[in-house]
Parts: sequence; structure tokens; C-alpha cells
Amino acid sequence: MTTLFGTVPLKDMDPSALTLAIFGEIGRIPTIDGVKVSTALSAASFLHLHQTRANRKGLPRTSYIEHPLRNALRVLRWGVESEAVLVGVILHDTVEDCLDRILAAFVPGDWSGLNTTAQRELAYRWITTEFSQEASGIVRALTNPVASGEKLSKAEKREKYASDVAGKILGNAGAFIGKFTDFMDNAGGLHHNAVPGHEGMVSHLAAKYGPVVPIFQAELIANNGPIRALVSDAGYAEIEYKLSVLGDRLAALQASPGGPA
Repeated sequence: MTTLFGTVPLKDMDPSALTLAIFGEIGRIPTIDGVKVSTALSAASFLHLHQTRANRKGLPRTSYIEHPLRNALRVLRWGVESEAVLVGVILHDTVEDCLDRILAAFVPGDWSGLNTTAQRELAYRWITTEFSQEASGIVRALTNPVASGEKLSKAEKREKYASDVAGKILGNAGAFIGKFTDFMDNAGGLHHNAVPGHEGMVSHLAAKYGPVVPIFQAELIANNGPIRALVSDAGYAEIEYKLSVLGDRLAALQASPGGPA
């Protein structure tokens, strides 16, 4: 299958274009089962149904599914040929954001008496059974911990977030790729929201994301071989480049969260 979307920027693509582009990319990759990817895309679309996400600048909110679809197409453009990584990226927010729907649709039995941690384990088990243990492990690595209920300051929350990212990507190339494409869609696209009226949100998120850039840079050096093995040379060069400029971009957004004066 060929695609007309090979050079179209991710931010310009709606869910249908992103999906067609994904299938255009995987059609040339014999290590990826198109049926499995289709199943993952269908599950993610169903589970995120009616969820929305803040769009750039003053544009309307968009369907949440655009986010995992962009992440998936981004890793394919980086040269990823691992089915497990691709499926994990597609499903990366489902356990955290769609747990009740997963259990209701895919996990038979009475799970209502279980706490959130135990319910999540049932969801991971479903992903393992339906897709693979590796895909399930990547989703686990990209899922934020269950809230402890502990009262933390903003600074403490930022430190905890950075620590969680560091722990989850440590020595795990698949998790690194999955987490970094997610980071690019969140932190890398934050400048689109730097408009008057969004200053508080942009400043807060820039402060949250900024300290994580050197964590990715350090892991890229420490686990260089396995990460390189998952992407093309061009993809690796793009990851390096994005990391080299993202820190300064986030610092600039902290300084001017409403955009250039």
C-alpha cells in the first residue's frame, strides 16, 4: 500500500488521514501484522470514544484519538518496525484513561470490588492476551502511576513526574521510544498553545517538561545501542535533534508563555 501522506506534517492530519498514513507505512514492513495493528486501532478508537483533547491556539478541541495516532505515525516515520512498540504506542493511554471501558468490554467477570491497581492488572493481562507481553509492558511503562492521594506541591509533582519518566525508560529501549513520541506530542507541541489566555497552562507545563529533556538525553547515551536498533539512522538523527532544541524551546515558553511579545 502506498500513501499520499508521507510528507504531510502530523499536526495537519485528522484521524482518518493519520490512520491511512499508518497503514501506508506498515504495508512495507513485513515484521508488523496489519491485522494486529487494525485491532489495536479499533480498540483505541472505541476506548477513547467521546474523549477530546485541547487543540493548538484557539482552535476547537479535537478527538483524543488523534494523539495516539500521531504518536504511532511519528515512530513509524522514525523507522520503527517493531509491532509491539507500535501497538504499545497506539494503546498507551487506554489503561490510564479508559480503564472502566476496557474492563466492561474485554474482561468478563465481576471486578467491581478490586482497587484501581488490581483492575489495571486485568487490563494489562487483556493487552498481553490480545497482542503480546511486550506490547503490554510498553503500555505499562507509559501509564502514569495510580494517584496516591498524597498532597504535593507543584515543585514536588514535577520532581515526581521526572523521576517516574527516568525509572520507566531506564534500560528499556521500547519504553524510551514510546515515551519520547508521547513527550514530543505534549512538550514538543506546547508552543502551539502559547497564545494570550493560555499563559498559566503553558508556563506550568513548560516547567514540568523542561527537566525531563536531560533525562531523555542521558538515557539516549546510556542505552544507545538498543535504541538505535529500533529506529532508522534518519529517525535517530531526528530524535537527537529534537532533544537538542527542546530544552531551549521550553525555557523560552516559561519566560514568555503567551507567545512572542
